Amino acid sequence: MTMLLMAVSLPSGAASPVEREYADAVKSFRTGRLSEAFGQFMAIANRGDVDAARVALFMHMYGPVLYGKQWDAGDQNVAYWTMLVRNSGTSARAMPEFKPTVLVPSGAKAAPAKARARATTVAEID
Repeated sequence: MTMLLMAVSLPSGAASPVEREYADAVKSFRTGRLSEAFGQFMAIANRGDVDAARVALFMHMYGPVLYGKQWDAGDQNVAYWTMLVRNSGTSARAMPEFKPTVLVPSGAKAAPAKARARATTVAEID
């Protein structure tokens, strides 16, 4: 009864502790605290989170090449994360919309790019 009362009393929009931990790991990653982020993703992945497992595997595999860092993960961790990813469909979390940064030289006015006309027939595509 107490558990039911607690579940009902939570606001419907409240993020779960795992979601908050994942958001903290993403924030660490984005601010350049890569080792901290890897540790956070690793801990979440070891509790069965597929998205965190994907990120931890990526950082573990490509760390030396992309970040100049080697993060240790035991063979059992890597095997578990790989199993999670292989047995999952797509990402469980919605992907944020990517908004590219438009760089404008200082002093220049920002102007929208002119759209090119699209070819309507195969003959026009040369």
